[in-house]
Amino acid sequence: MVHLSEEAKKSIVEKALNRKGKGLAELATQYNIGYSTLQKWIFKYKNSVPNISNKSSANTPLTRSDQLKHLLATATLDETALGAYCREHGIYSFQMQQWKNEFMSIDKSEKKQETQTELRALRAENKLLKKDLLRKDRALAETTALLVLKKKADLLFGVLEDD
Repeated sequence: MVHLSEEAKKSIVEKALNRKGKGLAELATQYNIGYSTLQKWIFKYKNSVPNISNKSSANTPLTRSDQLKHLLATATLDETALGAYCREHGIYSFQMQQWKNEFMSIDKSEKKQETQTELRALRAENKLLKKDLLRKDRALAETTALLVLKKKADLLFGVLEDD
């Protein structure tokens, strides 16, 4: 049974996540570890379990704006420059690819839910505005009717001296 340091586990998991054409089984045999062990390490790494995660910024999730800033900063970099940038900022290249995919794909259900919520709010506001308009319209009609009645009363009975 081989005991590996946490850094060695991290590097193997990073290689597994950034593999190009290699299978997990091939990597597991290359490093003389079990296939299921490698899968377990990857699962723990993706779920940010403390024993196999980066101690710097990997534990603190970045905001969408920060993710976008990193993506824009690395858009024109080649692989070696990208690696240097990632090391400098405490992020991983597979995270960059994941963020890029998230930004590129539009979650239709999320967007649909947002539009439905916005539509509901607009309908409620429209209902309140119509209600307020109807109230004001009725008040105006009542005021107009009172003025007309006062003019008719003045014509029938004459203008009172008190007014």
